[in-house]
Amino acid sequence: MPYVIKHKQTSELYTCTMVNGYRLPYYGTKNWEYVEDAEADYAQFLVAQGEAELEEWELLELSENQLKMCNVKLKNDPKFKLHWDEVKQSGIASISPLIS
Repeated sequence: MPYVIKHKQTSELYTCTMVNGYRLPYYGTKNWEYVEDAEADYAQFLVAQGEAELEEWELLELSENQLKMCNVKLKNDPKFKLHWDEVKQSGIASISPLIS
């Protein structure tokens, strides 16, 4: 099961540009396949991305299908932000008002 990073207050899932297995860049939900890897790496990853408020983030376990749907909703477009809906157990994508 994949693990993603979720902001505790806003429920925003951390998204960024990554490189897939074919070495092609894409915009998607940052994830780790194993909880041990996620726990060991996510704080360091956030620091490297310039995130100062580490205590504001936590790990969230998703199914493979939930992660795939999150990435589909992002449309490979960094203008989109992704938030986790606890009730529907799915990601909700919206255009960020901060990006033009």
